[in-house]
Amino acid sequence: MDIRALEDFLCLVEHRNFSRAAERRHSTQSAFSRRIQALEGWAGASLFDRRLSPLGLTPAGQIFIEVAEDILRLAKHGRDEMRNATSHTSQSVSFSVTHSLSLTFFPRWIKTLQQDIGTMSLKLFSYDGEHCRRALAQGDCHFMVCHYTSQMAEDFRASRLRSIVVGHDRFVPVTVPASREGPLVALPGDKDAPIPYLTYTPGSFIGRSVDLFLRAQERPLYLQPCFETSLAQGMKAMVVEGHGVGWLPQATIRQELESGALVRAGDDSWDVRVEIRIFRAATRLSRAAEMLWALLALSKPPITEFL
Repeated sequence: MDIRALEDFLCLVEHRNFSRAAERRHSTQSAFSRRIQALEGWAGASLFDRRLSPLGLTPAGQIFIEVAEDILRLAKHGRDEMRNATSHTSQSVSFSVTHSLSLTFFPRWIKTLQQDIGTMSLKLFSYDGEHCRRALAQGDCHFMVCHYTSQMAEDFRASRLRSIVVGHDRFVPVTVPASREGPLVALPGDKDAPIPYLTYTPGSFIGRSVDLFLRAQERPLYLQPCFETSLAQGMKAMVVEGHGVGWLPQATIRQELESGALVRAGDDSWDVRVEIRIFRAATRLSRAAEMLWALLALSKPPITEFL
């Protein structure tokens, strides 16, 4: 079995559409379909229910997701170890980190770790949350660092991951000041004049955290979505220009809050408090990655497993 067939399968699971998945895999739809059929022949079972739209998974297909991810991770991490052994180079440890944390949290955090274990060869990939999770699931990195709330537990359980809390953050609703008396708009807004609300794309873990927080509110809230972005920096730029209210990581707006360029749109009861976690797969990692995990496990709170 060609390992690329597993990547085809997981791509189709993600997109649930043959033409979109084939395009993503830079293949014609007919060639892509033949590879999926060949994989189903190897598995001895249909993996997709083609009667459904969008495409559905059969029970065998549900089981095969874990199989495909495990094989991909082991193959890719094993390949990297063999290459390092052959070239006599030091092993690198790779991270997929969400955009905002790659700019604020990660550089300081990894510097602190290196003070304990020495300089490491690092690879950093910066994506939105869902892209980070796919990279981890398919073995394209050893670790993922992202924001997390307990309400997201079910989202992570399907990926069979382990995690450790390495920090804390909060998302603060902010806007520009209207005057010295207060913000341009203030939560919870008004039924007759809802607040222009700047949102994140579905793949953003910041957006997921904020959405879950707002859905849990029992108090009235009047927001009118008017903008969507995957990047906290893009959100910040729109808020600074007075387009409405947006929830931003506190670390990215500390200077603007101190200078008065941005102000809170509500008191701290509207803040979304989150953890910063490092995630890994349950399968074996490279020697260097396992050493890093062992250090974190000794120095941080107990490991949370999503198995």
